[in-house]
Amino acid sequence: MLGLLVGLLTAGLGLGPASAQEAAEGSTSHGSTSGTTASEDESRPPAGQTVVFGIPGLTIDDIDPERTPNLFHLLSEGAAANLNVRTIGSATCPASGWLSFGAGARAQAGPSPIAEDADPDDSARCPTMIAPTTDGSADAEDGATSAKGATNSDEAHGDDSAAGTTTARIEGFDAVKEPNIGSGYSVDYGMLARAVAEAGSAVPAGTDAADEDALLEPCVAAEGPGAAYAAADENGVVTNFTEDATATDCRLGVVDLGAVGIRSWLFDPIPNYSYTVPPNFDRETRVAEADRRLGARLQEMEDNAKDGAADPTIIVAGLGDSSGLPQLRAFIAAGPGFEPGSLSSATTRTPGLLQITDLAPGILDVLDVDSPRAVGFHSTPTDDDPQKRIDDLVAEAQKSTTIHQNLSTFSITLDVIFYVLFIACAILLNRSILGRRGGATLAPHVHRFLGWASLAIAALPMGAFLAGLVPWSRTAEPGLGLFLSVVGTAAVLFVLALIPPWGRTWRGRVGALAGANLLILATDLATGSHLQANSLLGYNPIVGGRYYGLGNQGAAIFIVSLFIFLGIAVSWLRARGHRRAVFAVPIVVGLAAVFVSGNPSWGAKFGGTIAILAGLMVLLALLSKIRLTLLRLALIGVASLAILIGIAFLDWLRPAGARSHFGTFFDQIVTGEALQVVGRKLGANLHIIQINPALAIVTPLAAIAILVFLRYLLHFPRVHAGSRTGRLVNKWRGRLPQLFADSDLHFGFLAAATGLGVGLVLTDSGVAVPSTGAMVLLPFLLALSAEHAEEAHR
Repeated sequence: MLGLLVGLLTAGLGLGPASAQEAAEGSTSHGSTSGTTASEDESRPPAGQTVVFGIPGLTIDDIDPERTPNLFHLLSEGAAANLNVRTIGSATCPASGWLSFGAGARAQAGPSPIAEDADPDDSARCPTMIAPTTDGSADAEDGATSAKGATNSDEAHGDDSAAGTTTARIEGFDAVKEPNIGSGYSVDYGMLARAVAEAGSAVPAGTDAADEDALLEPCVAAEGPGAAYAAADENGVVTNFTEDATATDCRLGVVDLGAVGIRSWLFDPIPNYSYTVPPNFDRETRVAEADRRLGARLQEMEDNAKDGAADPTIIVAGLGDSSGLPQLRAFIAAGPGFEPGSLSSATTRTPGLLQITDLAPGILDVLDVDSPRAVGFHSTPTDDDPQKRIDDLVAEAQKSTTIHQNLSTFSITLDVIFYVLFIACAILLNRSILGRRGGATLAPHVHRFLGWASLAIAALPMGAFLAGLVPWSRTAEPGLGLFLSVVGTAAVLFVLALIPPWGRTWRGRVGALAGANLLILATDLATGSHLQANSLLGYNPIVGGRYYGLGNQGAAIFIVSLFIFLGIAVSWLRARGHRRAVFAVPIVVGLAAVFVSGNPSWGAKFGGTIAILAGLMVLLALLSKIRLTLLRLALIGVASLAILIGIAFLDWLRPAGARSHFGTFFDQIVTGEALQVVGRKLGANLHIIQINPALAIVTPLAAIAILVFLRYLLHFPRVHAGSRTGRLVNKWRGRLPQLFADSDLHFGFLAAATGLGVGLVLTDSGVAVPSTGAMVLLPFLLALSAEHAEEAHR
């Protein structure tokens, strides 16, 4: 069985020579064509300059043909995308955005801001941007040794500056870097500028003297404080600082046009830059000013262009947020290789979506320069008119914002429902409470009502995913549209569970709902995981923790639905005498589920796949009458982990730009970063519990419930009344003995609880796995036990 599993997952990776070559080619493509090397196209003329204009806070919704004609023109002629700018904090200050852009990695810029007039009740503050100095002086606070080293570093870089630029230094750069120490992220400061410089001036074969003179210098010209943050090395030295990046002969120019912000967030501004926000701030006016500045620079580039010079590539990026409310920002690329359409990358796999860490390697790909991460821009051309493209991107951004704003409300609502069901379950299982004052007569009716309510509640989580099929983000009230979409799609699932023949029994209804959950999630993962993205129980592009594959909460629903469905299916098959199918069906369906979750092109869920595999082995062992001991359970866990490490190794063999989370994790093991990453993930788990009081209660409750449930189920229905366990649970022997007298159903619940427990330990932000899983498992339990409502209270 394990050999078959490895074979299936290997086939899913597509590791043959042909596919590996295609992956390598795909990772170096931008625009609508694949990148070609100089040796492949000897007649190609020298490329034009690439210029990046940074406008932190800019969104696609800001672009308008009347108010921002220059931005609208660029978008009309080029490709665009929503840009996730999240770095380390929930909202990204412009300084952090610029720093992350230049490093190609998540980074946070310090120092912590201190403003005399700051509102103590408003924690959304950004640090002061430090303008670089060009006199070679050192910050006195750094000490004599640091000053000497910085001066020597300035002198060392002085000879490397291109014509029209000078070497500058950001004084106090150690304070800027300080928030990244111990953050769990590796930051390679100035990676973009260094990679361009180290690539040198490659002269294509066959280039004549005239064209050779037109070759640009291998450097990055930085204009403005934000651009200096992006180009600065670890010592804060900017080799090519200038007042006009477009007038230099550097291959890449980076220009800080200023931020679209609000005064309460971007305080203590730098003179002569748009971080100076007037008290009477008006966003539309600010956006129009940014567009005017962009238009003026583009006109200068056109007026100063040399005869016969190649067309430049223009990139505009909203490198940061404009307030404490995080949103998706704008990204536009126009020029050679970029056709009208949408952009994506191998890390998002979503048309019209990029993340800030994609930009540096993507730009290096445009420049035909090797980068540490082989990630390029992938374009999806379209014939749609510019306004429709804008509307589509705005709708997706609005969807992300609405989900982000309503996520806490939805989570708390599910928490409250879970608490109510938990208490109801405890009361209904307690015979002594129900037997008082005629409660035993009323209990069957109450229990049947709770069975129907539980079945409806069990449909809600999948309704949160299916809501993605409804264009609610285009309605006048997106929040209301989201609510109605979730309730409506959940109602459709509920009705489907009632259709005969399966709708005639409680087992049939629960089995149909669990099977529908399983089928919907598997189909979605196989077709691009579109329902997982922008879902209340999936992942959000604004948060940026994941962009494709199976999320934590989706994995919990997948695990519970899989094993409850298998338990009911095996029970049905056994009752009809299909002995071979009793083992064949769990093996086939279970391996298919492992493949869907573990395939790096589909689910790409490392910890979740181990959890499913462990639960499947437990189920098969129980069906085979193999007694489970702690040693055997540990061996099951080790075997599951070993298989996934092997799959991660196979994924790691693929080109860097084609790897999924599996290959990335194995690369972190090889480079020694794995422990750092694991520590960061553990810290994230603790932080989630800390900032979410409801989750802080439900998570330990769910974990304890799983442990108790496992012990409870391991003994039922054969527990001796006189034993310690029997005395403990005797009062709660209402319906569970009748329900779990069916050993196959019993084993299904055991496998589900095992999977949730493993997911808690091995999954990123794993606290969400048992919490969400319990919210599905408990309603299933109540609905199934409603089948024994009458006999349980006799």
